[in-house]
Amino acid sequence: MRINKWIVATLCAGSIAMAGGDYTTAGVSGYHNGGFLGVRGSYVFSIQSSILGLPGGGYFDDNYDGNGGSFGAEIGGQEGQWRAILSYDYFDKDNQNYDLFMGEVDYFLLENPGSLQPYLGLNAGWLGYETPNASDTDGLAYGGTLGVVYRVGEKVDLDLSARYLFATQDEVDHIGSVNFAISYFY
Repeated sequence: MRINKWIVATLCAGSIAMAGGDYTTAGVSGYHNGGFLGVRGSYVFSIQSSILGLPGGGYFDDNYDGNGGSFGAEIGGQEGQWRAILSYDYFDKDNQNYDLFMGEVDYFLLENPGSLQPYLGLNAGWLGYETPNASDTDGLAYGGTLGVVYRVGEKVDLDLSARYLFATQDEVDHIGSVNFAISYFY
């Protein structure tokens, strides 16, 4: 099963590369340094499919635009103004679903942040997309993120972002989402 291999690989790589933490900053200002684990949820406001299955196995181009919720997990590490994340998201609604394994690199825009820390990010990963009448397709997904992290405490961050992805499959044009994550620094 493709999900199990990716989850194990993500957890192992993230744990090895991002182990430890540095909590030397006072209060809730400054950046976290070290590894973190998180849970995430998204509202997918647009997943546009260009192939729509017909009864009897035929297909025609139609710009099907779906939306709905997704959920997932993440593991990553942060050092100063840079953060790297490996994540998994699952979406299932309106006869379409996807598994998204994503790597993200974020740059925080402020040198001396307070509780709010805006950032820009680049994403690249693997998208497995499926509809009932079309064959499963896998391919690359890539795009960008704009977000803000709210530092709740010494070990917890809340993250709100907007992400827009393009896909290399013929069946998927783009995926747009608003994401929320809670991260715990270990």
